[in-house]
Amino acid sequence: MPVEKIEIHGFRSVRQLSLTLGQLNVISGPNGCGKSNLYKAVRLLHDAASGRLAAALAEEGGIQKVMWAGGLRRGDRRHDARRLTLAAQMDDLDYQLDIGFPEPLATSLFNLDPLVKEERIWLSGQRRRPASCIMQRQNQTAFLHNVDGERVAYPATLHPEESLFGQLGEPHRYPELSQLRERLRQWRFYHEFAVWPGSPIRAPQTGVRSPVLAHDGSNLAAAWATIVERGHHELLYAVTAQAFPDSEFHVEVQNGRFQMQMSRRGVLRPLDSVEFSDGTLRFLCLVVALLSPRPPQFMALNEPENSLHEDLLPALAHLIAEASQFCQLWITSHSPRLAHLIAQHAPVNHIRLEQCEGETRIAEE
Repeated sequence: MPVEKIEIHGFRSVRQLSLTLGQLNVISGPNGCGKSNLYKAVRLLHDAASGRLAAALAEEGGIQKVMWAGGLRRGDRRHDARRLTLAAQMDDLDYQLDIGFPEPLATSLFNLDPLVKEERIWLSGQRRRPASCIMQRQNQTAFLHNVDGERVAYPATLHPEESLFGQLGEPHRYPELSQLRERLRQWRFYHEFAVWPGSPIRAPQTGVRSPVLAHDGSNLAAAWATIVERGHHELLYAVTAQAFPDSEFHVEVQNGRFQMQMSRRGVLRPLDSVEFSDGTLRFLCLVVALLSPRPPQFMALNEPENSLHEDLLPALAHLIAEASQFCQLWITSHSPRLAHLIAQHAPVNHIRLEQCEGETRIAEE
């Protein structure tokens, strides 16, 4: 079920944005325009569904660091300055999460934890009317539709710092909520791969079948071998041959421990992953992530061109276009050339950003 629209209000440099998405979306703009802020805001929806909203915000410096700091602008309501809103509209369901500052409590040391103010789900195509709302949460109270279509009060006390998704018990009783939660949980995000010296990706590891690449790429060798074993290797080899025409990659297995190796023309022995360049490892991670035998409904890559030589961009663009046939893609990039190359292979919804007076905006054509 593709994401049709993303709405973000009050997240860092994003005062108010509504983005209409397609199957393959490229978000570009100059450094500092807010591309990564959009990526992180969308990832918060995934984190909320995974039960780690407070932890994800803590990793960003806490609720006080992620809120819009530009003050009220014309047309803003006063309470908007202290509220972060994230919304995702799909073809069947429409979800919105409102987060704010907690009320200071003399008895608590956690006065900078987020506070979920409101959380709602509507049936898409019927506007956001009360009759189409199948879940409504206000602070620590929630009403939702059960499996019989009855509107009932959620029986458990809700933790104020987490989404209802992270606390949902007996999911079979609330099928729409359970379905949406699993959908958001299965979104995948790739930003930093563990390519530094001494990282797990460079050392042999015990291999288990891995249809999904870990977020840091640490199971690269096992994920590569899984693609090959399941018969999805033709595009894998074609893309790597396009990127590295003088090299071949394979997995070496010794005593159940997997390691990537590269055979290069003119070199008399295979090179182990500890000898790969950072850019080579990063490119291999992108290949394996995008060619997953178990593609997600939605995948986001933040600046995939980082650490890659210009000569690798045509192969990366080809790979991204091919992967968009199987999952909806969000590509954040500051490379106009990459966006142009992708568009040569597949239709692209290109969203160009700019920043004006500290606010991220969609640039006019």
